[in-house]
Amino acid sequence: MRKLVLVVVGLVFTGLSLLGAVLPGLPTTPFLIIALWAFARSSRRLTLWIQRVPILQSALREAQRFEERRALRPAVKFAALGLAWGTLMVVAWWKRSLTEPLVGIMALGVIAGTLTMMLIPTDRERD
Repeated sequence: MRKLVLVVVGLVFTGLSLLGAVLPGLPTTPFLIIALWAFARSSRRLTLWIQRVPILQSALREAQRFEERRALRPAVKFAALGLAWGTLMVVAWWKRSLTEPLVGIMALGVIAGTLTMMLIPTDRERD
């Protein structure tokens, strides 16, 4: 049962990472890291498959870098936070209300993401 749950988690987060690769404002790498984590614990075949998806190659390099160094490049942090806060502002402007439930839920997610990015070490090394 555990293996099935991990495969489902991996597939859901793979889908989200694919959406993130084509939709502005939706991140790719964090979803991909979760998918890789789930597949590594459930299916070698799916791990190999996701590593060959062409559209995810850039995010895979960042995920691999994170796995090796346990840190994110400043550009990745900046892009993730900029897109998250920018998307929140666009949605708040579009809804014309800061009290709209969607805006509140998004704000909580953006704040959680910001705190997470602050806790993850920044990789200052050059490749």
